[in-house]
Amino acid sequence: MNTTDEVLDWIEAQGHRMAAQVEGLDDARLRATPLPSGWSMLGLLGHVRDSTHLWLHHVLIGHPTELDEDDVWDDDPALPAAEVVAGFVASYVADVAAARGLAADSAPGWWPEGAWGGYRQDTVLGVLMHLFADNAAHAGQLSIVRELTDGGVWDYAIDAVRVP
Repeated sequence: MNTTDEVLDWIEAQGHRMAAQVEGLDDARLRATPLPSGWSMLGLLGHVRDSTHLWLHHVLIGHPTELDEDDVWDDDPALPAAEVVAGFVASYVADVAAARGLAADSAPGWWPEGAWGGYRQDTVLGVLMHLFADNAAHAGQLSIVRELTDGGVWDYAIDAVRVP
């Protein structure tokens, strides 16, 4: 297994965990905003979906796009919660699969020049590590919101949320 695919395995596992974090919750709970940021669990999933798509599909695979740095990525659409979660899973799985096999030391296929105050990653591995760290933080946010919502906590022993 190459380094890129190993990191993508971890990124894919984060997506699984984030989707599992919201299982069993109704629409109202998934749209609640218990944190000061004002993000809901569905909004956070939408953000992670869009961010993962940006980094894998556009940056790594090389499909240029218009980037609006002022766009607030707290995507909480009016779609039913089940559709939002299903869209998250489908997009996440497709984007991870498309990035498999890339050489870790190769350059990203595209970069939004001048974005993010000049921030840049010069290798596929650098982009993947950025995405891994970002998605790990968001998985932690989802864990906190889930615990605040119904006391559920992630249990690695069962690979699911354990609700008291």
